[in-house]
Amino acid sequence: MVDGNQLLALPLQAAAPAVAGATFYVVNSRPVARSLRHGDGVSTLYADLEFPAGSIATLDGAPVGPDDSVRVTVTAAAGRYGITLSPAGLAFASSTHPTLTLSYARYGDLSVATTSPRYADATAFAAALDLWREVGLNRWSMAAGSGPTGADGVTGRLAIGGSYLAAAPR
Repeated sequence: MVDGNQLLALPLQAAAPAVAGATFYVVNSRPVARSLRHGDGVSTLYADLEFPAGSIATLDGAPVGPDDSVRVTVTAAAGRYGITLSPAGLAFASSTHPTLTLSYARYGDLSVATTSPRYADATAFAAALDLWREVGLNRWSMAAGSGPTGADGVTGRLAIGGSYLAAAPR
């Protein structure tokens, strides 16, 4: 667990179009996938979420059965690559966890790498990106299975509802 000041978040370029959030039902008996896209003319990908069948374990501490569904809302973080997944009381099964992939190919501002002596260039910063989950007020923990996708993206497993962020050590 690290303090948020120890992370260098991946910002959106200043001119990046807005990203619309999404509200949908995750039916626990079947896989569900959703994408968030930029509001540009070509609907550039911002985030992909994949919920395998059986991925929701509990909601507010109560078990979620195989035939149950849960209404989920995903909103894009303002000015940076990340999401908030609600309701906050969601907990996912460790064996069939959902995944989040953030795609920064078009609107990621990798020039932020110049603000840290740790990174020789934008490529080094991109290689260090991971998915982080907020576990307390400005306290972050790296998401399991986190890392670069190799194609201008970062991915990781979701453990619970809450805020997730693409960032690297400052």
